[in-house]
Amino acid sequence: MDRHTHRHAALAGPADGAGAAQPGRPADRSRRPRLGRRGFLTRVAGAGAGAVGMGAAAASSAVATPSAAASTGPFAATAGVPVVLPGRDPQYDSLRTGYNRRFDVRPTEILAPRTAAEVVAAVRRALDDGRRFTVYGGGHCFEDFVLSPEVRTLITMGSLDQVRYDAARGVYEVEAGARLLNVYDRLYRDHGVTLPGGVCYSVGVGGHVTGGGHGLLSRKHGLTVDHLAGVEVVTVDARGRAALTYARRGDTGALGDLFWAHTGGGGGNFGVVTRFDFHSPDEPRGLPSPPAEVQLVFCDWPWDGVGPERLGAFLDVFADWCARHHTSSGPADAVFPWLTVRHRDSGGVGMVMQVAEPAGEPVGDDLVKRLATALGYSDDERYVTRTRMPWMNSIRLIGTSSDENSDPNRRGKQGSANFRGRLTRTQVAEVHRALHEPIEGSLSAGVDIAALGGAISRVRPTDTAVFQRDATMKFLVQTFWADEPHDAANIDWLRRAYQGIFRETGGVPGYDEVTAGSYVNYPNSDLSDPAWNTSGLSSGDLYYGGNHARLRAVKRQWDPTNAFRHAQSVRP
Repeated sequence: MDRHTHRHAALAGPADGAGAAQPGRPADRSRRPRLGRRGFLTRVAGAGAGAVGMGAAAASSAVATPSAAASTGPFAATAGVPVVLPGRDPQYDSLRTGYNRRFDVRPTEILAPRTAAEVVAAVRRALDDGRRFTVYGGGHCFEDFVLSPEVRTLITMGSLDQVRYDAARGVYEVEAGARLLNVYDRLYRDHGVTLPGGVCYSVGVGGHVTGGGHGLLSRKHGLTVDHLAGVEVVTVDARGRAALTYARRGDTGALGDLFWAHTGGGGGNFGVVTRFDFHSPDEPRGLPSPPAEVQLVFCDWPWDGVGPERLGAFLDVFADWCARHHTSSGPADAVFPWLTVRHRDSGGVGMVMQVAEPAGEPVGDDLVKRLATALGYSDDERYVTRTRMPWMNSIRLIGTSSDENSDPNRRGKQGSANFRGRLTRTQVAEVHRALHEPIEGSLSAGVDIAALGGAISRVRPTDTAVFQRDATMKFLVQTFWADEPHDAANIDWLRRAYQGIFRETGGVPGYDEVTAGSYVNYPNSDLSDPAWNTSGLSSGDLYYGGNHARLRAVKRQWDPTNAFRHAQSVRP
């Protein structure tokens, strides 16, 4: 699911921003007031940190024009925007670091806006000063798209974290600096609804949503962007002027393009999102209501006796299940399984599964039985734990129980892919080889494979910017370690693993009957390096597929000066 992110680099990339208010209408100036098996807790890492969770980037949202709140607190403010400086303000070090400690930046200043108007002022300040700037949400970006060495001004969105219902407009407002767990808690506690987003509790909603955003309820309710009704964005026009722009579902022309670009076009590309508006026309409460209770199934089979052949049979069972239930509806949509196949030195061959309604439990039980049989454990229940709990408890458990989701002092490297069918025999052999190759200093490594399909597949590839609607599985290989001396060993392992798995297609997951590109919320800088990618496809092609050309056209229209950019951002 979508994690970290991921952008994981939340509000990913160089300040999210795009065209100015020129091509569209200015924003409305009114401002509304504002258990399971023990092994799972350590091995689910990949799932929450990767396969299920994640993403980061910024987005924008509706009617709000900022209130002119006065600066408060001991730190200084310029033009109403709080400024945090090195050597003066104690929070500087905390605000400049993310969850991937590979990236250590020391910007000249950190701007901490509290309102949409202050975000506009922050962008204008950076532009006027000629300083390279990026926007920080949850801090989960897998690469240095936000925390890059050349950044001189870092705009942190953490103070824009309100979640509320606007009865007059019939939308749920989520400010772009909110973290996923807080969004779920507030929506569910106050309104009995949720968004089908990722599991990592601290991922920023800005990057997560703009990258597509998927999670444990996505087979039943689709992606987060399938419920997006409007976005408020700070954009920058051809003259370098920043302004607040609002685009909504149903808009046409330039505004329609801007809205569409925020339904999976990734963070840090078009503008700084300050708020998202969500509304699902077919849902009685305006957004999906999660189940009162779910079943969680944790499987943790040992590696003993599992060679390439048995691993291949195991992965085939899972791939066939995902293909068989890709376009299905009914009880199977309530079943969300994802494999957590750990490195031999990190754990075993596992799966985590959420079943959102009792009618789906036989479907899930059948999958567990088939997977166990493939590994040679058909009648052994020692490795399977089933438990029921209130839905919100399950979110807290999965979101906070692994170090990969919650430890802010680790370093990591990842590579992702979308799959349309079974892994090839070469890919299976490479997965097995990589997960048995020693990795000096690695604390946790492995492969996560999450089921897609269901409601995700019932949206056409061009209706949103998420092109790979026909993908049946999301794949992630990753490693985490603690300190700089082990950077080379872990990064080299990841590169060997990823390029080996996809060596039949130029070292990356191309577009054919087996794979369908990569996932923008699990970015990999090596996709832009010809030393590792010989496919002839750019990173944009791999992330956006057939939607890449339209996204570039939106970029030319809304961010003609390329004010919002990072190493793999959409190019004008």
